[in-house]
Amino acid sequence: MATTVTIPAALLGRRLRKGRENTGLSTRAVARELQGMGLKMSHATICNYEKGVASPSQATLEAMRILYGLPEGWPSDSACMITGARYRCLKSVRVKDKRRYAGEASGWFRAYFAAEKILDEVLVPTHSDFVVRANEPGHAVAKNLRKDLGLGDHPVPSVIHLLEAFGIRVIQVPTSARIDEVAGYFNEAPIVVINPSLSNDRIRLNAAHALGHHLFKDCCKGKASLGEKETESRAFDFASYLLLPEKVLRQALKLQSMVRLVQFKERFGISLAAMIYRARKSKLIPKSLYKHLWITFGGLGWRQEEPGRVASDRPVRMEVLIDSAVSSKKMTYADVAHLAAVDEPVVLQRVINAMGGSLDVINGTSRGRIIKLDSYRAEKMDDAGG
Repeated sequence: MATTVTIPAALLGRRLRKGRENTGLSTRAVARELQGMGLKMSHATICNYEKGVASPSQATLEAMRILYGLPEGWPSDSACMITGARYRCLKSVRVKDKRRYAGEASGWFRAYFAAEKILDEVLVPTHSDFVVRANEPGHAVAKNLRKDLGLGDHPVPSVIHLLEAFGIRVIQVPTSARIDEVAGYFNEAPIVVINPSLSNDRIRLNAAHALGHHLFKDCCKGKASLGEKETESRAFDFASYLLLPEKVLRQALKLQSMVRLVQFKERFGISLAAMIYRARKSKLIPKSLYKHLWITFGGLGWRQEEPGRVASDRPVRMEVLIDSAVSSKKMTYADVAHLAAVDEPVVLQRVINAMGGSLDVINGTSRGRIIKLDSYRAEKMDDAGG
């Protein structure tokens, strides 16, 4: 349902422009999309709305909200949208799929921040004093951060916990679009959204990549000093060197054994593909061997599913807070569902999944447990022979 907007025209115009710019759409593209939704519109009219010299109807505002992938309450509530978003995804991913993804994530962040406020559990950064110099290379920042953390040549235990140590809230939002992660801001707070359908090693690399963007302030408008390609390359180098120092990579390659590489993958939580790519980029292996390895990977089907098991490193802080708020009767699942703009069973499913459960609440499949919607406290039916 559309909400009546009663904010000054100039302020409304700025929020309309911000909403459009976050989609990457031009005023002409927006006009075409709105025409396709049955509204008479020109790019000049869109420009006038954004300048504050004309006001859109409620129907037009609602169409814009849907087009921009924003939750209900926009544009009256400027804190309900992700800003400065940097997507790690295939170039073929459509803008509207990006905005739909960001819109869904925005709903969950509303619930996340609400649970924090109700429980008085605001995320406090513990590494805010770490300094990154302007135009510092990714591998140098990674080396300095590892030193600051006292990691030596040991693995990063949890990239998600490291993000949270920098005051960055992280959530999971699944999508069928080829989006790996998003780094940006929500209500001026740094955030990261992870696609949970990926492998554990890829999630760790994506999370580290997003941390790089935040440390380099790539998500802040006007802060980026490099081109898009260079910015992405720097964030990837940071992520790769953070997970696996150069000295360790050399050790992994020393015996030219794939079995040994798998051991290092499992220990450091980084994919074989990332190690081999780094090895070639650092000229630790010749081009001929690099090509041979990729051919071998393809023949064995390892490009889709590599050997080696990497432990899970996924965010659950939001689910912990929701669980606590519901258990202490400070919120209900219905409250959370309203904030997140989802159905109530979807909230319950997230809490169960965060515990490692496999219950399909949405489709009504309990798989050996009795579950009630108002409580996930389940009784096992057969564990004790009962």
